[in-house]
Amino acid sequence: MTTLARFSFSLAAALALTAGPVLADGAAPIRHLVYKFDVTLDTTSTVHDSGIGGDGPVSGSSDYRAGASDEGQITVDVMQVQPDSGLVVQVSEQARNRRDAVPTMCVVYGSSAVICDQTHGALNEEESSLLRFLGRNFVNTATLDAKNHWQYSASDSQSQETSDFTLGKAAGDTVPVTYQRVLKVAGVNGFNATTDGTLTYNQKLSVPVSVKEDTTTRKQTGAGNYDTTRQQITLTLTGDSLAQASQSH
Repeated sequence: MTTLARFSFSLAAALALTAGPVLADGAAPIRHLVYKFDVTLDTTSTVHDSGIGGDGPVSGSSDYRAGASDEGQITVDVMQVQPDSGLVVQVSEQARNRRDAVPTMCVVYGSSAVICDQTHGALNEEESSLLRFLGRNFVNTATLDAKNHWQYSASDSQSQETSDFTLGKAAGDTVPVTYQRVLKVAGVNGFNATTDGTLTYNQKLSVPVSVKEDTTTRKQTGAGNYDTTRQQITLTLTGDSLAQASQSH
């Protein structure tokens, strides 16, 4: 389950919320971004055994592991800027193995909030992770406290998410950012997910040039039984039409 699911609504709702115009057919993107991605998933299922049997009560647990990995590229086309500063983007993914994803329209904000069309299902986790950092003014020095820290949080009836960011020392146009995101979802399909990550952000171009994050998700599957999934994602900017246009002048 993607940790962005709680921000995902229909694209029609997104456009209504932002009071922006509907895109014209065949509209050309105003910016084209390409990121290389690597993703690794490792799931451990822990099953508690009461041990009650012919030999008497002996309790214990068993672990079952499964892993998967993939790599490829994510393409993001920035289509327009909304009046409320949200960016309308189209994201797609081309993977080596099985994580191909069709183009999906989303609106992204500097607060890390993302609203996506769910017609074709939820985004892959690596797409969602990238979109969190593409909103305008993601690094906004006006929001920093005395320790170069800022925080965003959101909640609804079943979930609560908090993201903490810390800005490092800039080197030219780039600045490092460390972050932790904690998502808690209640209910029958509830889970807890903690993400620790680092990214390098180009303040001039307003995009991350690299992202590395590690997410641990724990979900209760029964009395004493649970699944633990560790997800590692790396993203590297390999193409930016805006940067290329700047270099050509």
